[in-house]
Amino acid sequence: MKRLFALLPVLLLAACSDSDAPTAAAATQAEPRSGALLYRQFCVTCHGSGIAGAPMVGKENRLYWSHEVEEEGFETLVQEAINGVNAMPPRGNCFDCSDEEVRNAVIHMLQLSGAK
Repeated sequence: MKRLFALLPVLLLAACSDSDAPTAAAATQAEPRSGALLYRQFCVTCHGSGIAGAPMVGKENRLYWSHEVEEEGFETLVQEAINGVNAMPPRGNCFDCSDEEVRNAVIHMLQLSGAK
């Protein structure tokens, strides 16, 4: 019993010492990453070269992307990016990307392509 009382202050201090430090979850929720950053980190690998049938990004592909937005709708493109489609894995393999960040990446890709 004496040992328990001797450890109690140490355990209490250990439990309280990190309470003022920001957690990793709080830090990641602070501000979403930009679409440009995510594009460079994840999307360009396939969408920059057309690998595995990925539609390429760029002004020369404006008609393709504009048609996709017009036919499928912007929200459908975002959902496909989130859930994956064809050879594209969910979230483009960005496992810690939020839905908002994926949306930002889709917007960035459409802007790079000049889609209307």
